[in-house]
This record gives sequence, C-alpha cells and structure tokens, in this order.
Amino acid sequence: ETYNKSFLEKISLQYIILCKNLRVSDLSAHGFANPKMKTLILNSNSEKEIFRRVLHHEIFHIIQFNFSDYFDQFKWKNFNSSDFDYAECSTCSNKLSLKPLDITNGFFTDYSKTTFSEDMAETFSFIMTYPKLVFNKIQNDNILSGKVFFIKKNLIKIDENFNFKND
Repeated sequence: ETYNKSFLEKISLQYIILCKNLRVSDLSAHGFANPKMKTLILNSNSEKEIFRRVLHHEIFHIIQFNFSDYFDQFKWKNFNSSDFDYAECSTCSNKLSLKPLDITNGFFTDYSKTTFSEDMAETFSFIMTYPKLVFNKIQNDNILSGKVFFIKKNLIKIDENFNFKND
C-alpha cells in the first residue's frame, strides 16, 4: 500500500478522475492536479509505466500545494547551480520530455527543468517509481542527492510512516 487513507486525508486528496485523451489548455497531457478542488485527473490512455510515474507526480503537486512551507521554492532553487534558471511556466518551454536523462546534472528529465514545482514532482515520481535508479544517480550527482534528501525529509514531517517504496 503506497498511500494509505490517513496520508491521503493529510494531503487533502479526495478525488481521482480517469479519462481518455486528456487535454489541458489544448495540449495533450498525461495528468493534471487541481489542489484547490482536491482532485487529480489522469489520462488512462498513458502507457502503464508513464501512468505510474504521472500518478506520483500529480500527487506531489497536491502535497506541495498543501505543505508549501515544507517545499519552499527558494530552498529548492538553491540546490541547482547558480547559472540555472527555470522557465516562467511548464508549457513556456520546449523541455517536455519525460524520458529519464542519462546525464542528470541535477535533473531526472528535461521536463523537470521547466519549473521548480515540476522539478519537485518529477523528483518525487522517480523516488517512488525507480528507487534503484535514484540510488545510483545520487551517488554521482550531489544536486540530485540534495533534492532527494529534501523531499524525503519533508515527507516524513507530514507522515512519519510514509512508505518510500523499496527503501
């Protein structure tokens, strides 16, 4: 059981809607979080592997919205090299690939380079979906190591029994 009822209540997630051919702002999408409505909308057409990652990714947007003090953007941005800047929005960039990067330099995917919140959500999705890959990547990437530790440390503040898969 990855997310128990108590955790879902703590993060204020109430609804998960599955649909086919999801579009957000005329763009094809795998998922969308609406924290104000306590809702996730997921594209059931997504490949199984992508669907699993997107589920965790979108759940993290709900977590971050409801616990923004724990997941501060300025603390997060300080992990990155000083010459790196995020885009103004996730769709304001051509960095939309969800494919894992071979050379990470602080980021698991190109999409994680778009905004700090997408970076956090991508990092969380990798922690939850590919723990062995994460373990291997953080051995040689101090930026990613800091980000992974930050996410884990703050999730434990929300729920001391949080289940990081395969930890």
